[in-house]
Amino acid sequence: MQAPLGVLTDLRNFLNGLSGSPSTTKSRTEVDSSEVVKTATNLLKNFPAAREAVLFYFCQVIDDSIKLHLSQSQIQNDNPAAKKRLVEKEAAVALIHEALSSLIKWNPKGWAPIISTWSLRLLGQMSSYHSPHLQHGHANRGLNDTLQVWLDCRATRMLIDLTTQSLEDLNQSETGACINALLETSVEHSPHFDWVVAHIGGCFPHTVVTRILACGLQDFILYGTESGNISPKLNSVVGILAHLSFSHATNIQKAVLDLFLTSCTDMSEQHTAVVPYLLQLSSLSQDLLDIIVEQGVKAINQDTIPCFTQQAAIWTSKYFSGREALINLMVQQVVRCRQGGLAIVNVLLQYGARHQPTFPREVASEFLEMLLNEAAQLVQASGRVMPSDVPFLQSLQPHVSNLCQMLLTHDTWQQGSVLRLLTLMALLQGPAVSIHVVTLLLQKKDPVKIVLLIRCYLKSVQGLHSQVVDTSVHEALTFQGRNLENTLLNVLQLVKFEQLGEPGAEVRCKFQSALNANLDFFPGLFFQDGQIPHLAVRLLNSIRLPEVIHPRLIAKLSYSSVPHFFTVLSMRGEGNKKEAQKILATLSSYPNGQALILRLLMQGVFSEEWKSLFGAETQPQKNPKPTSSSASLLMQNRNFCSSVTLPQRHSSVFHAGIIGNGIRNRHLANTNLEGSNDCNVEEVRSHINLLLDTLSQCCSFNPGGMTQLSLLLVEIVSPDVMFNGLIWPDEEFTKVTVERDLHIRRFVQDNVVVWDLLNLLAHNRPALCYCSVILRAILATLLSHWANCQERQAKDSRDALDMTCKLIELMATGQLLPPPLSYLSEIIGHISPHEVHVLLKDVWAFMRDNIPTPALFGANERPSPSLWRDLSDYKMDPRYTERLRLIMLANIASVGHLYPRFLAPDQD
Repeated sequence: MQAPLGVLTDLRNFLNGLSGSPSTTKSRTEVDSSEVVKTATNLLKNFPAAREAVLFYFCQVIDDSIKLHLSQSQIQNDNPAAKKRLVEKEAAVALIHEALSSLIKWNPKGWAPIISTWSLRLLGQMSSYHSPHLQHGHANRGLNDTLQVWLDCRATRMLIDLTTQSLEDLNQSETGACINALLETSVEHSPHFDWVVAHIGGCFPHTVVTRILACGLQDFILYGTESGNISPKLNSVVGILAHLSFSHATNIQKAVLDLFLTSCTDMSEQHTAVVPYLLQLSSLSQDLLDIIVEQGVKAINQDTIPCFTQQAAIWTSKYFSGREALINLMVQQVVRCRQGGLAIVNVLLQYGARHQPTFPREVASEFLEMLLNEAAQLVQASGRVMPSDVPFLQSLQPHVSNLCQMLLTHDTWQQGSVLRLLTLMALLQGPAVSIHVVTLLLQKKDPVKIVLLIRCYLKSVQGLHSQVVDTSVHEALTFQGRNLENTLLNVLQLVKFEQLGEPGAEVRCKFQSALNANLDFFPGLFFQDGQIPHLAVRLLNSIRLPEVIHPRLIAKLSYSSVPHFFTVLSMRGEGNKKEAQKILATLSSYPNGQALILRLLMQGVFSEEWKSLFGAETQPQKNPKPTSSSASLLMQNRNFCSSVTLPQRHSSVFHAGIIGNGIRNRHLANTNLEGSNDCNVEEVRSHINLLLDTLSQCCSFNPGGMTQLSLLLVEIVSPDVMFNGLIWPDEEFTKVTVERDLHIRRFVQDNVVVWDLLNLLAHNRPALCYCSVILRAILATLLSHWANCQERQAKDSRDALDMTCKLIELMATGQLLPPPLSYLSEIIGHISPHEVHVLLKDVWAFMRDNIPTPALFGANERPSPSLWRDLSDYKMDPRYTERLRLIMLANIASVGHLYPRFLAPDQD
């Protein structure tokens, strides 16, 4: 403490410095110096009564410095005198800064509140006073620009530094005076003071936010219930926090959450007022509303609910007019909330579930019901409603998938609430939401529940969004893997549900029509993995396809469904096979579909990939070609010779090498052929029967279907396009076609399904007529075989005998041979090969003289789809039966019992 005489001297010097010395003619400006500032600092420290005067003097110095700085920066004055005065003032400001800063360091607890309060109030006064000059020529200067201008000034930067130093040197519990001064100044000088709040809040966000919330709570407790108007300090709290929320939202969120959790510790007035206080803040600022609601939801848990339950009675009696008013206010706040909507819905659904205790369940269900009603009123309000008009619903748009997942719960109340919420979102935000909802639901794995949910949802939105199903199916068919499989299964159930019909209100959005509109996706589905191809086929079979389909799409579906048919044949289970057969028959009903389906089926039957399913023998793998490491021909000849061979001598023997791969091991080749077929006899027979049934169905839509099938068979079996007509030439002509005939016979032997196909054509007369080239080739090879056969009896050549019998029976079924030639298969097993050859020559002669043309077939008197040929004129013609009669007489012992049937008595 300075001596009284020294204080009196400092006071006299200070007063002389303020007014100018009476013994001189110097003005006050010329008297200002570092000595006056030092004297004022000593008085401030040692003479409390002079504090106001000293601080007032500092204010004048700072004001003069600010004026000179603004004037110099605006007019860009190069006057040396003005610059000198500004330098002198800034030097004085620096001394003031040094002096006040030393006081804070010397005694923070005593001086920091005083100096910070003085600095903040002075900043407010200077900001308000000089604001018009600051905005001169910059009418739209933003906060960042304003902050930069003020911080460029030495005087204002000194005041800001003093304030921040005070907050740094004080504990958090000792900053109340500083924060109160900040709030009061903000109330008085807003918005010109905002730049100070922004800077200080940015330097100490946690301290400022926490203390501002605490000061606002105290003010709310004191004045919140006595006046219906909002206190100015509370408005200032809202303004500062709203400003800080842009760059320091995390600190505000933490402070609000801490305030919520702290309020649950006891029932004191300080704590019971927290929730009403935060509700008041949220009603004054949209930014604070989002933060408070989000953190409030986080604070709700099993531990805090009992405390909030007890405090609710105090809220309704002290701060609100009743329970209904409190809930209405909270509903209004939630509807306005722009974020955290999903967390709100989660909490309400969680505590409103049926298994929860009575109190939270009733409150949560009532609150959610009122929330949905309020949102519905806003959505259905007259006039055009934008999504931004209901921020709560808009905040849920990114979380549609989460809401759809909530629909899978077993709680019917939760399901109904979420469905209603999704409906409101769709009505507000347009068809994109409803399409997204239906698309997501289609991916879920629970067909029974999903069908009911989708139909219930469509009833609500179909009035405004008529194309929702078409677009949803379009998007769903682009999925992959498990999602696509679930989608197809759900759509299949929906289609079945539509076909069953529904009493009462109908869903106008039909999945059948949606599938017809998206048929382009189905060809690609046949080549997916898992159950996707089978589900795609079942879907196509369950809907009614359009009467007219573009030929290009028919071609795509045909090229996809035929490979699927053969793939299904290789699997176990009849269900998928019948479905694959049905879709082929359906596609064949279209004009350009039948020919393509038949061609693809016939090509697939004889392809290397699928022909083993029908009993065909696959080609054995050829032996690898000799590599370059094989011995040379010279070395082979040396190995063959044991002695030196002399040239041009009769003893010289030259080894010409091995042609190809040498002699084929026939036994090994037959073994490979027999082992190459993976299907047993029963499976092969089943595959052939299904194939024949499929071909019959595909040909039933067009009278010429069997004719197309026969021509396709000829095209595949016969390698030559010449001599494929219906006419049977002379027997000698077979010498010209011997190579082709042998090829056809080998093809028939390797592909046993050819006999079944020919038999199918034979039953559908006159289709077999177009296969004359195949019949001629087989008969020609049989004639050659029996003419050169060395066996004593025909039955000893079993393979040729079986083929001969099959050929005769086939021609008899197709009504190409009349009796008794059609009965030859019954006796050829009992006669010699030569006699068989003679009988087959008669068959050839009959076919040569009676060309098997379709014109010979007419309508059948019996109800049958095939035509009928009258063979009564050809019966017992001696030209073709005389040798048959002689052969039967020669073998009367073995075939005598058949004679009456073959030949009439008058021919004996």
